[in-house]
Amino acid sequence: MTHPFAAAIFDLDGTLVDSERMVFAAGVEACRALGHEVDLRFFESLVGLDDRTSTRLIEEHLGETLDMAAFFAEWDRLCARGYEGGIPILPGVVELLDALSAAGLPLALCTSSRRDQAQAKLEATDLLRFFRTVVTVDDVAAPKPAPDPYLLAAQRLGVAPGACLAFEDSETGARSAHAAGMRVVQVHGLHPATGAHAHHVAPGVLQGARLAGLLA
Repeated sequence: MTHPFAAAIFDLDGTLVDSERMVFAAGVEACRALGHEVDLRFFESLVGLDDRTSTRLIEEHLGETLDMAAFFAEWDRLCARGYEGGIPILPGVVELLDALSAAGLPLALCTSSRRDQAQAKLEATDLLRFFRTVVTVDDVAAPKPAPDPYLLAAQRLGVAPGACLAFEDSETGARSAHAAGMRVVQVHGLHPATGAHAHHVAPGVLQGARLAGLLA
């Protein structure tokens, strides 16, 4: 496998797994369980944001009408139930990760989820085995769109950021990887990719890897 990359770094939600639909639907259900109706579009507007920022926006939007501690407890419970029921892996993901692992390319995961959330998703999908390191929002002071998460992932892999190919779905994530100096593939997730901070735009990671020259 001949290509210019020393490593590949992947976002999780919306890039490798189709988790966001379930998580946001669980947010609506948690609100309903506490007697409050919230439009699904509000939760969908949180795509790509780190857990701390999402929490702040939710509190600003709902804090006057909901017991926030009760809401987050119910949301976490519903999400955990959803993880146990299985999280769909997006098309082409396992094929790509298998090929890159077989070729010996170092792989990292870079997610805006909390560590416990990322662990639950990776265990539910059996994807953890592919990655040498996992960077979560708990590991950095400045989350995406700052470059810090991707810079930390590259540091842990022992490769220069400019030698990494990053895969993202959100504008926030693509901006983060681009700011870190990486080549960026942006895939269409819950929202269509604009490519504003990406070198390649693709329907999924397998097609994106081919566009970037990572796969023949």
